[in-house]
Amino acid sequence: MTQARREDLGRMLRAWRRARDPALALGSAPARRHRTYLTQLDMALELGVSERWYRALEKGEDRRYGREMIAGVCRILDLPAQQAAALHRITGHEPPAPGPTARTGLDPALVQLMRRQRHVSYLCDQAWDVLDANAVAARHCPWLVRPGANVMTWAFSPEARYQLREWEGRWAAPLLTRLRLAWQRWPDNARLDEVVREVRAQPGVAALWDSPAPAAPEPPPGDDVRPMFFPLVAPDPVGVRVLACGPYDDVTVRWHLVMPVDTTLVFP
Repeated sequence: MTQARREDLGRMLRAWRRARDPALALGSAPARRHRTYLTQLDMALELGVSERWYRALEKGEDRRYGREMIAGVCRILDLPAQQAAALHRITGHEPPAPGPTARTGLDPALVQLMRRQRHVSYLCDQAWDVLDANAVAARHCPWLVRPGANVMTWAFSPEARYQLREWEGRWAAPLLTRLRLAWQRWPDNARLDEVVREVRAQPGVAALWDSPAPAAPEPPPGDDVRPMFFPLVAPDPVGVRVLACGPYDDVTVRWHLVMPVDTTLVFP
């Protein structure tokens, strides 16, 4: 019976893929956006797996599909919660719990524009919970598409200190200042309270938080370039600027772009 369920879900997955608009799903692949539907090869390339491995999922083959791969399928196809839960269960994973600040009603034009960028691009809310991310972000910063991803809790985790180079001097102080100012600005945001507690509990952060002279929130011009490591792009860390913008009349959503200073760098 389980095999029959897997095969049935595979048929549904095939239908969901063919119904997905490539222009919305393939933010960094303009050549493939001319087609009217996503192919299995499109899915495999976006997920970073072989076409044969992805095809096995649609055929209902019983394999050990990673949780990040399944989360990636849900993200690329923009599956509603019920469909995403079914796909997680049939592949042996617990469905992701609804995020504490799960948001509906994002402007489709903003989401589409964000996904079409050729660099790391994502949307987050006032508490830095990630609302959506493009395919480039999924490949180069896979933590952004994990269930419950939060920019601040990741940025102050031990894991982040490998990708965010010169972490304490170039990243920790300005990010911590932004977090503190947001915490003061929105005192009724319970989720932001949780994020602050999680960040303060990370190794070495409490001392930075209690420092008498936190860094200025806006660095002087030319001093906002920070080193970040992208092993699929370059063997050494590259200088990036993190740009933030948002809808004119909505302070609850922020769009972030991680832009390399070297404009010749290609993010596959």
